[in-house]
Amino acid sequence: MHTGQHLEAFSTTFGLVASAAIHIAAFAYIASATAQFDFDFEIALPAEVEFGLTGEMEMAAAQAPPRATGSPDPRWAGEVSEGGDDPLIDAGVPIDADTDTGADTDTAADPAPDPDSATDSAPDPVPVAPSTITGPSRIPPGAQLALRVDMKRVRESPLAPDVTSFLRGVPDWQLLLAGSGIDPVGDLDRLMVATPNLQRSKLVLAGRHRRDAGFARKSVKRLARSRGKGVRWQQRYGVPTAPWYNLDRTPRTIALLSAQHFSITRRQDLERVLAIAQARELRDAKKEGLVAARGPDALLSMGPEEAISLEVEGVHRFIVGSIKHVPVRLRLAVRETGADEATVSVLATYASKGEASDASIYWKKVAQFYSQQLIMTLSGFGKTLRRMELTPAEDRVQVSFTLSADQIRFILSYAEGRLRGAAGPQPSAKPSRPPPTKKGP
Repeated sequence: MHTGQHLEAFSTTFGLVASAAIHIAAFAYIASATAQFDFDFEIALPAEVEFGLTGEMEMAAAQAPPRATGSPDPRWAGEVSEGGDDPLIDAGVPIDADTDTGADTDTAADPAPDPDSATDSAPDPVPVAPSTITGPSRIPPGAQLALRVDMKRVRESPLAPDVTSFLRGVPDWQLLLAGSGIDPVGDLDRLMVATPNLQRSKLVLAGRHRRDAGFARKSVKRLARSRGKGVRWQQRYGVPTAPWYNLDRTPRTIALLSAQHFSITRRQDLERVLAIAQARELRDAKKEGLVAARGPDALLSMGPEEAISLEVEGVHRFIVGSIKHVPVRLRLAVRETGADEATVSVLATYASKGEASDASIYWKKVAQFYSQQLIMTLSGFGKTLRRMELTPAEDRVQVSFTLSADQIRFILSYAEGRLRGAAGPQPSAKPSRPPPTKKGP
């Protein structure tokens, strides 16, 4: 065999070996990137489930239950009147007599015009939600995916542009808030967005704004005018309520829970929101990792220094298959712990101490499995998963780990893309009338 033949044979052999190596590497990468742990359950969104807590919610029907213990969040100081425990009075809205009946008078016909629709002067003050809200004695259990954001902390964070982009990428903002003039990033200090199954029709929104006491009332009036409607206020469950004419097809009601607190829900969800506020007030705040809070603040309560938290109530309702290692309740929170990092804390609650111990071993195996996947290594999450420690404590499992700012940006960008991609066609707003003036439209 002469030299040319040797070179040709060598070249052919090298090409075959290189091709095989490339194909094996590609196959290994694909297998590694798409490998899935052999779970014995699947995650599914329940279609028929209502907003609520894991168990049956009890509300005070007469005597008020004990107050939450612990020091209240100092950022909410100054909300108590000189008398002591009474909340501030909203300098807000005229209301009808208490018409807390099953009839939905808010949507039966166009409401009567707001008596002060031609002026923004504040009428006589009206009472708002007390620290403990009374109502039906029991409300059936439900489910809940609740995202809470400390907007004040986010605005001061280096990650503010990324979080802001994520929040504004949520398509439901356009439907629920468009026309009201409310900017969730600029106007709110605390925000909660919750749903039992990610259906927009069951979306619940609550917040604490940073503006004057008449801010929410003006937003209601502004939104109603943009839809060519008037505003009529009614007292329901002890709080002032009015129709919220969002662009969504689902009729909603706004409730003023205090001078700074509000909720936007379906009419039938208001009592559940009030019940959840009461249930969170009565929970052991320290055990839950929360700052003790009362009244409407309990609905929005988060842990010390937390910027974002995600709570899942009724986790079993989202599972098809075995629930052996699935918690009853789950809470994930993020707080900044450095100029370029944040700490993520996870608290999973189980039905018993034994279940929590078994689950900590199971989920450690899951973390180790995914830490070895190539795509996790390339994205920088492999080391984080390998170092993750799951600590059982009574009926709970606690997990804590740190993420870099780049990892957080990656997660937010990914989540924003999924939200935008999942958004279906949005209903368009009806042609609006010319902007009204003080003398009318």
